[in-house]
Amino acid sequence: MKSRFYAILTLFVLFLSVSCGRHKDRFILYGTVQDGTDSILVVGLDSRFERIDTIFCKEGHFKWSFKPDTATTLILILPDGRRHPVFADKNVESTITIPSDTSLFYVNGGYCNDMYQSFYVESQGDTSLQQSIERIDSFITMDPFLEAIPYMIFEHLVQKYHIEEKSIIPLISRMSGKMQDSPYITAIKTEFRGEVPSNTNLNSWSVKDSLGQSFIFSEVGGSSNHLLLCVWATWTGDEGLSARRAMDSLRVKYSDRKLYIADVSIDVNTERWKETIKNDTLDWFSYIDNKGWESTVIRNCFIKSLPYFIICSGSKRVMFHTASFDDLDNELNRILPQPEKKQKNNKKK
Repeated sequence: MKSRFYAILTLFVLFLSVSCGRHKDRFILYGTVQDGTDSILVVGLDSRFERIDTIFCKEGHFKWSFKPDTATTLILILPDGRRHPVFADKNVESTITIPSDTSLFYVNGGYCNDMYQSFYVESQGDTSLQQSIERIDSFITMDPFLEAIPYMIFEHLVQKYHIEEKSIIPLISRMSGKMQDSPYITAIKTEFRGEVPSNTNLNSWSVKDSLGQSFIFSEVGGSSNHLLLCVWATWTGDEGLSARRAMDSLRVKYSDRKLYIADVSIDVNTERWKETIKNDTLDWFSYIDNKGWESTVIRNCFIKSLPYFIICSGSKRVMFHTASFDDLDNELNRILPQPEKKQKNNKKK
């Protein structure tokens, strides 16, 4: 009888050890969704989470986990374009409540999540770049090692105000050396050192058309044409639509030159994009990369605002990029090969 008891006890202990081992070092996120959203995309702020995961919600709730190597900033992207960060680390359990409207997200669990939640609530009344800088600076003063700081800079300075180098470098210099070397802050400093590198190439970028068919960007437009690309999203409203319509005038203007035109939306909501372009009369193909701000083109070309224009060579090397339509027109006129003049037949009959 005793031997049977000890055998059962041994199996129970083994079960507990396996179960604990399976959950060791994992980050677990529990969520409540108030608007009936059934799926949420998970992307990373930087190279520490270089993939896209999908959280599936059931009856307004979800549980999602992964095993981080180190402290990792995640961004949850909702189908309507809203996004919110969650800060993951080993052996941390956090909860998030996602509102159905413009109410505040609520995240707790883990030091970084608690600190960012405090910042997030306090910053709701900020109405200027200077206020945001001062608020972030106060959190750097409290803890220059805070892993939430890069996201504060990304969301509240870069995305919202397109902050310039002279304003952001003093702020970065007050962070700890470890945080200054974090992947996102390193990318910002690299960007401020100059233009997009001359070897930047979009040939391996994957996009889809409205039928869901995937294309590698090297296949778009052919190798003998220059490519004019408009990067946009439906959440920009009339700005994105107007930029696409304005490109139509360039299609006509440069019709005698080797120029291929296309546009790519970075909408995370594919259905909304399809509905927007359903009645399009534009004479080119539209594509989508629904990774949002984590899209290859956003990262490789340091795009901070939409809509945005890019000129590529036939090999899809980035030759020029700008948010200005006038600058785009001037550059096209400069770099596109002039049409060959037809030779007159001067022979006498």
